[in-house]
Amino acid sequence: ANILFWMFFEQAGSSFSFLAEKIVDRDIGGWEFPIGWFQSVNPAAIVLIAPLMTIVWASLDRKGNEPSIPRKFSLGLLGNALGFMLLMLALTNMVDANNMIPLWPLALCYVVQTCGELCLSPIGLSMVTKLAPAHMVGATMGAWFMSISLGNKLAGNLAASISGKTGMTVASALDGFSFSFYLLTGAAVVLFFLSPLINKLMHGVK
Repeated sequence: ANILFWMFFEQAGSSFSFLAEKIVDRDIGGWEFPIGWFQSVNPAAIVLIAPLMTIVWASLDRKGNEPSIPRKFSLGLLGNALGFMLLMLALTNMVDANNMIPLWPLALCYVVQTCGELCLSPIGLSMVTKLAPAHMVGATMGAWFMSISLGNKLAGNLAASISGKTGMTVASALDGFSFSFYLLTGAAVVLFFLSPLINKLMHGVK
């Protein structure tokens, strides 16, 4: 799940940048929104949303309804998928005569995927250290970071596939982002229903 999440989440710095360059109308009243500024959406969203999510998790915990770690991973995958769904809808319904889409769907995609990141990333290392035997904590933490690096490697391959040999087009972007949405959604659903079994194997670790 971690490899899959980062494989698609890291499109933010690759295929999404190509999308912003080639297909997003960045003109705002005669001023062109810089491509690099899209990379500021994620950290800004983290600063704004993380405290709210902390409050939500704490409130659910008091009521005994806080999602388990596997369910949070599932929500992370789903948040990632919903970001791609926004781009799918934009590329299907909002393309203008110049083969461009508005700026806001891409910006909103970053925000939605940040919500998914906050469901998965903060609890990952904590889960690893809690589940690993004391003498293997270092090795399991290394494996966790290795899974992230593998996800990043696959992200590059995916971005190259989406962009194609001749550069990104509306058709190639729609195909690539549709594939991403369906795969992430399927993985999220499978993980959601496997969560009770995984929880048993975790022996009550939260």
